[in-house]
Amino acid sequence: MLDTGYWIQYPIKEGGTDMYVIDVSKIEGVKISAPYERVIKVLLAPDTQDIVKDISITMGILAPHSQNDLHTHEGFEILYIISGFGKFVVDNKVYEIKSDYLLIAPPGVPHRQINESDDAMKMLAIWTPPVLGKDVIDRALNALKS
Repeated sequence: MLDTGYWIQYPIKEGGTDMYVIDVSKIEGVKISAPYERVIKVLLAPDTQDIVKDISITMGILAPHSQNDLHTHEGFEILYIISGFGKFVVDNKVYEIKSDYLLIAPPGVPHRQINESDDAMKMLAIWTPPVLGKDVIDRALNALKS
């Protein structure tokens, strides 16, 4: 049984695979300060649990009228916009984005999200191949030093 405070384990059958639910509201995020003001929550990563190792999932919550830094990744980052609207900058091209858009950032392609809303922009990021949660946080914090 996982005891992290935010994982709920539901046994399906004796000796079989279990079902898991993550209460994302209980995961404490890491606050990144301006000019890239946001909160990052690591929901699923190889360094946070031993159940799912093939993907990583994080949640980014961009503050109103904030953005993240222009950056790249070694693998794909697939972003689902849960709420908010703004711009997606990909390799010097700018695209309008809003809730219910799915963005796919290929490996090595510079990109950033800009929140133009008066409310937070909430995004779910799926990473493949998986990344360590620590690396996601460290990269965001290191961008503040640049």
